[in-house]
Amino acid sequence: MDYLLPTATDVPRVETAHRETPSPLNPMGAKGVGEAGAIPTGALFAQAVEDALGRTGLEICEIPLSPSRLFELIEEAR
Repeated sequence: MDYLLPTATDVPRVETAHRETPSPLNPMGAKGVGEAGAIPTGALFAQAVEDALGRTGLEICEIPLSPSRLFELIEEAR
C-alpha cells in the first residue's frame, strides 16, 4: 500500500524534441542508431541454449551458432 504503481494521472507530461547531430565520420552523416535493439539477440539466444543444456557443462563463447557447431560443442563438453 505504501508504494502503489503509478497510473497515467500520476506521470508528468513528457515533452519530446529532436536534435540532429550528423556524424563527421562519413559523407552522409549517418549513425547506426536503429540497430541497437537487434545486437544482443544472437548472444541471448546462445545464452538460452547454454542454459537449456546446463547439465552437460556446455559453455558457448561464440556466435553465430549453427546446428553442426552446437553438436561439436556438446561432444566436446562430454
